[in-house]
Amino acid sequence: MLKIFKISGDSLYPYYKNGERVVCQKIFKNTSININDTVVFEKEHYGLMIKKVKNVIDTAYFVEGTNPYSIDSRNFGALDFKEIKYKVLFKF
Repeated sequence: MLKIFKISGDSLYPYYKNGERVVCQKIFKNTSININDTVVFEKEHYGLMIKKVKNVIDTAYFVEGTNPYSIDSRNFGALDFKEIKYKVLFKF
């Protein structure tokens, strides 16, 4: 299942710029998520977020933005696999 999201903000600039759109694939239990993949997830108090996977330990995914002021795993910790909703395939 594919879904289109519009980027809001600069947490992954210059990879993804404010206003660009990305096509994402829904995550299923057999979907592989690797370092440098870009993922979409929802985090309580922050809403829907898009970040790059920087490290993977078992089923824990440490995600970061490229902006030093980005809210990411440095603030809320690693994500469980089940928290990740989509994987970005490409932008347009």
